[in-house]
Amino acid sequence: MCLKYTFGVNAWKQWVMTKNAEIEKSSIRRKPFKSEILQLTADELNYSLCLFVKEVRKPNGSEYAPDTIYYLVLGIQQYLFENGRIDNIFTDPYYEKFTDCLDEVARKFSVLYNDSQYIVTRVEEEHLWESKQLGAHSPHVLLSTLMFFNTKHFNLVTVEEHMQLSFSHIMKHWKRNPNQPGQAKIPGSRNVLLRFYPPQSALEANSRKKKVYEQQENEENPLRCPVKLYEFYISKCPESVRTRNDVFYLQPERSCVPDSPVWYSTQALSRQALAKMLHRVKMVKEINIALLTS
Repeated sequence: MCLKYTFGVNAWKQWVMTKNAEIEKSSIRRKPFKSEILQLTADELNYSLCLFVKEVRKPNGSEYAPDTIYYLVLGIQQYLFENGRIDNIFTDPYYEKFTDCLDEVARKFSVLYNDSQYIVTRVEEEHLWESKQLGAHSPHVLLSTLMFFNTKHFNLVTVEEHMQLSFSHIMKHWKRNPNQPGQAKIPGSRNVLLRFYPPQSALEANSRKKKVYEQQENEENPLRCPVKLYEFYISKCPESVRTRNDVFYLQPERSCVPDSPVWYSTQALSRQALAKMLHRVKMVKEINIALLTS
C-alpha cells in the first residue's frame, strides 16, 4: 500500500494534544477534542477536520505544504474506511464545511506552484485509488474520477474548460491492435479509446492545444479503465442528456442508491463543486506531470 495513513492519524493525534493543552490553559471551559478519530460522530469530525486542515503543523511548528495536508486527510479517510466507517469526507454532502476548508488549502497549491517547472507534490494517483477517491464507488467519486482523467488526458486545465466540456465532444473510437513482436495475430483484436476534440475557441485561445486528445483503454485493470468508467457514467445518466452539447458533469440525484438505474439528474454540477474537485485534482503528481509534458 502506497498511502501510509499513520502519517495522517499521528498528525491528528499531535494536533489534538496541542488543542487540548490550549483548552486546559484557557479560562473558558470547553470540551476536549478526541484523539481517536473513530470515536467522533460525523458532526464532530466535520467540525474538527475544518480546524485540523487550518491549524495542523509539523513537529517543529512550521506549516505543512498544501499537498501534504491533502495527503494527511487522505490518510485519515483511509483509516476510517479500514475500520469500517463508511463516511467519505471528500464527497458526502455532510462534510461540505470540511471540503470548503480544504479548498482554501488546495487553492494555495496552485498559487505556489502554478509556474513551477518541477513536480512538488507527495500526493500520487495511487493514493486516490487506495482511499476510494477514484473509481465508481459512488456518484460523486465517479464524477471526480472523470474530472481526473479529463484533466490528465484531455488537458482540461481550468474550471471553464471543464464547464465547456459536453457529451457531444467525446467520441468513442476503435483502433486495431498493432501486433506485439513475438505474439500471434489475434483476429479482430481492437483497442477502444475516447477521443476529445477541443472546441475551436479553445484552440484559438491556446496555441499549445492539440486538435485531438485520447484516453486509452486500461485492459489490465478494468476497474481503473477510463473508457469503462466513462461508459458506466453514461449508463447512469438520464437518456435525455447523453447527446447534449452543453453539459458533461451532472448533479447526482440525492435519493439514489448504488443499484439505482440512474445516478444523476439532468442538472449540471455547479461551478463551485467543479472548482473544488479540480483544485484537489491539481495537487496530484501524475496530473502535474501530464500538464507539464502536454
